[in-house]
Formats: sequence, C-alpha cells, structure tokens
Amino acid sequence: MRATLLWVDLGHSYFMKLTSPAPNVTLILNSLLLSIRVTLRMIVPILVIMLASIIVWTVLGVFTLGMAGYISEPVTTAFITLFGIRVALELKGDKRHTDFRAMVLYSAMYGLFFAAALAVIVFAINLSAIGFAMWQVGEPFSFTALQNAARSTQVAFAFIAVGSSLIAKCIALAAFYAVMAVPLASAAQASGLRAPSHAFFNGFGRSFIPLFCVFFASIFLQVYFGFFTTLYALLPILLSVVSVITEQALPDFDLEFILKGVASGGALLWLNAWLWSISALAFLKTEDTGTPHPVEPVVSDPLQDIRALRKSREQSF
Repeated sequence: MRATLLWVDLGHSYFMKLTSPAPNVTLILNSLLLSIRVTLRMIVPILVIMLASIIVWTVLGVFTLGMAGYISEPVTTAFITLFGIRVALELKGDKRHTDFRAMVLYSAMYGLFFAAALAVIVFAINLSAIGFAMWQVGEPFSFTALQNAARSTQVAFAFIAVGSSLIAKCIALAAFYAVMAVPLASAAQASGLRAPSHAFFNGFGRSFIPLFCVFFASIFLQVYFGFFTTLYALLPILLSVVSVITEQALPDFDLEFILKGVASGGALLWLNAWLWSISALAFLKTEDTGTPHPVEPVVSDPLQDIRALRKSREQSF
C-alpha cells in the first residue's frame, strides 16, 4: 500500500512539474529573445543553402534520372532545420565548428523519417476524417452510397471531412514536431566537430507542453505569411526570370510591393528561427536536467582510521 502511494505521489509530482506554467513560459520567452538573434544570423546562410540545394539536386537529378527529386524537399528541409538549430546552439555557447558531413548524414536520416512518418499520419487522418464525416451525415462507409446521396448531404460531408481533417492535422503535426524537436536538436549538437553522438530518439517528448504550443501557433502563422511570401516575393521573382528570358528586361514593381515581399519573407524566416530556438533551448534544458551532479567525497576521520588499523592488527595476532 505504501509503495502504491509512493508511485502515485511521484507520478503526480512529475505531472505537476511537466505542466507547471513557470518553466514553460520561461522557455517560450527565452526562445522569443533568442529567435531574433538567430533570424539575423540566418539571413545569408539560408539564401546560400537554398541556392546550393538547387544546384546539388539538379545535378543529382540528372545522374539519377529524376529520382533524387522525390527526396530533395524533406532532406533539404531537414538540413536547414539542423543548421538553424546549430546556429541557436552556437549562440548559447557551443563553439564547435560544424561537421557538414555529419549534418548531411543526419539530414538524410531525419528527412526521410519525417517524410515517411508524416505520410502515414496524413493518410490516417484523411481516412479517419472521411469515416467521421460519413458517420455524421448518416451514410454507410461507401463512396457509392455517397454519390447517390442528396446534394445537401454531399455538401455536409465535404464540409465535415475537410474541417475535421484540417483541425486533426494541425494538432497531430504540432504534436509530432513537438516530440521530435529535442531529437533533432540532439542531431544538430552532434553535427559539431568532435561532438558526442546521440541516439536517434534522444530526448523524445521532452518539454512537450511549450514545444506543442509554439509549433501549434507557428503552423497557422506560417500558412498566413507563406501565402504573402508566395504572392509578394516568389511570384515576382518568377515573373522577373520569365521577363528577362522573353523580353530581356525586368518588370516594373512598386516599392510597396517589394517591401511587402521582404516583410513577409522576413516574418517567415523569424517563425522558423523561433522553432529552431525553442528546440535548442529544450535540448539544453534536457541536458542540464540529465547531467549527474558530482558527488562530494566523504572525508574520513584520521583518528578513527588509526584505531581501526590498530584493532585489525591486534585481531590478527
């Protein structure tokens, strides 16, 4: 009975520590402050990485007959993420130089894992949303029955299926990124020269509450700023390239239009820097709590040692 009460008390203490607002809020606030410095440090590197990735994947696509294109996006995304977390760790005191061979290896490993895991998660959510929508409209799990249903039933089905899948995807993706944030930061730390290596899932699920809150908020903000970045930055760049090729002249864009594109791209970079920063801080928090404290040596009494030695000699005679 006493052992059961002890385990219940320990579990309650761990739960209260996990959900305590003070350390979680502190972690989020510290990550906000760090994200500003990470954003400024990543402006040039992210442009270089994106340009280099286009060249590398184009060459690999030629040698692999286009097969490299299937893995280019997840691997490049993982590399940018690891590099961003590495910058955050460097700003927090990790002065090791980056081992780019190790970072490329970790990028391939985590990039392919994320691609496979996210594909399974999205497929399961879509299937569940379809089943949930059919149950809500009172139709059997059959597309034939749905095609023969009334128009109002089909509209209700589409609304419920799309709405429930979007909500479930936001929650599931934020939770997945949150539990994998510290393992990614572990890989970023291990990408330093002569840095210790970690297990693939090292720190899995640590600091889940603050990480989930930040990732959940970031998903909506990235969709918002991503739309304006595409509209005001990527689309004008594409039009400029087409105009140079066809008319040998740059199109005339208003200064306000260009500034909106710069602001949207900067906001998108800052959002990613916020995710890199909180992942790095969560990893450092895990390392601090997991580091054993040194045990102070026990200082013995010399007089007591002499008495014990004298007594052992007398017993031997």
